Amino acid sequence: MDRGNARELIDKDSPTVGPRGRARRVALLDAAAALFVEKGFEKTTLTDIIGRAGGSRATLYEHFGDKEGLFRAMMEENSARIQEGLAAIQADERAAPEDGLTRFALHLVAALFDDRTMAIVRVLVSEGGRIPDIAEAFFRIGPETAHRRLADYLARQTASGALTVAEPEAAARGFIGMITGNILLRRLILPEQSLSMEEVERYVGRAVALFLSGARPTPGR
Repeated sequence: MDRGNARELIDKDSPTVGPRGRARRVALLDAAAALFVEKGFEKTTLTDIIGRAGGSRATLYEHFGDKEGLFRAMMEENSARIQEGLAAIQADERAAPEDGLTRFALHLVAALFDDRTMAIVRVLVSEGGRIPDIAEAFFRIGPETAHRRLADYLARQTASGALTVAEPEAAARGFIGMITGNILLRRLILPEQSLSMEEVERYVGRAVALFLSGARPTPGR
């Protein structure tokens, strides 16, 4: 699978952060992601992160403030990267529904094969109760935004006559659940068990076909 690159959005709009500062930030985020999976969020210390990433405590404080700030930055940047891709797909009015939905689904599945995405999900599953504000922010800027984007896409396709979706929001949640549910469960329980791109494309293709079988306009109506 194509693993997403979270580096694309790291401080790209900040004129005060140069290449060395960005490199230090990336190193801290990479080290934290690995350690959060290995030791858990609660047991990972700033000393652990600095020991693996290099640099100093002052650098970490400068970029993130504390461990929760580091995790929040990781979550926000990763979600923004995923949403950028979904926005581009959502805005493409030229693609047929089958192509648009397939691209949307494959983009979401690729996110589930990204190490940093799964580090974030694992932390939130195991320790979200300790950081409820970050967990809520994750749902707001991650899954909920993806649902809204797809619902808007389905509503526009219905308005154009390409689809007939009576409840776009419910349909969007159902489609995303169908695409991600089984794969996410496998990634959480069997993280070392890989899927080939051929298997993923076949799985997505069947899900898209099943969804469209109930969403296409009925001839003569």
